[in-house]
Amino acid sequence: MQKQSLFKSKIIDFSSNKDLRFSYKFHNKVAVFLKNFLVNQTTKKIKNFTCEPIILGKGIKPKEYDDEGEYFYFSMADIKQWKFNPEDCRRVNETFYLKNINKTVQLNDILLARSGEGTIGKVALIDNDEWKGVFADFVMRIRLKGYNPLLAYFYFQSDLFQYLVYTHKKGLGNNTNIFPSQIQDFPILDLCVEKQEMIIHEIKTQLEEQAEIQEKINMKKAEIIHIIEIESFDSETEIIN
Repeated sequence: MQKQSLFKSKIIDFSSNKDLRFSYKFHNKVAVFLKNFLVNQTTKKIKNFTCEPIILGKGIKPKEYDDEGEYFYFSMADIKQWKFNPEDCRRVNETFYLKNINKTVQLNDILLARSGEGTIGKVALIDNDEWKGVFADFVMRIRLKGYNPLLAYFYFQSDLFQYLVYTHKKGLGNNTNIFPSQIQDFPILDLCVEKQEMIIHEIKTQLEEQAEIQEKINMKKAEIIHIIEIESFDSETEIIN
């Protein structure tokens, strides 16, 4: 066995862990560097900014869906694009909603997918107060206090946070999971309100610039496709003639 594949841990390293982790992804140099980097940046954890414990949602039986219902049923599929997609979201009725009132969402909640390769760790921000409903058992709800939910939403999408999810998730193949007890202990920067607002402004400005660039790219693509279609039509006309 090559030396770089061997990992050593001290007894004290396990004292703050809920379980023993022996996988490469948990002990590789990138994971160690990330842990040390974040520890040097902050002493705060996500649970220090939650107004209530992070929880998983409610499972549902096929017969409990109601396509005419007034409330959404937020599943992992509905947040896999890093935002909530109300178009294809299944619905439930008021009876199901009220029966699971402790598993509902409100404005500024963050939903995080807790399972499945390609989806695990993805998040959506509830930024519309008309989006009311119950979130699924494979989704966890993060409800913050004293922390701008938009900044947290951006942070949860970052490579830093996503690599934390990668190193801490459990299971094999597509059956990987991460749990509220793990997410709540992830580090998060402790910033004053003014600093939070400044960072949000900078991120939004860059996103707007990227959107403008993407729009120009889309317009140029459309022009190219139009030219190709015209040239193809002219060529077919010449052949016919």
